[in-house]
Amino acid sequence: MVTLSLSPNIENRLSILAHELGKKEDELLQDAIISYLEDLEDIRDAEIRLSDSLNSYVTIEEMEKRLGLEN
Repeated sequence: MVTLSLSPNIENRLSILAHELGKKEDELLQDAIISYLEDLEDIRDAEIRLSDSLNSYVTIEEMEKRLGLEN
């Protein structure tokens, strides 16, 4: 269980939006947290792939060979 303190402004916005969407506030919060965590995981994975690709490079000649474009 997590307890979260929100500013009155955010709490009001959440309440209004939940009412407009016909959802409970905790549903919106859970959806938002899941979406945010997925975004962070995607960023982490992209950074790992980028780091891996920067640590191994291929020359133009090697890429041409791999693609069957060598003369």
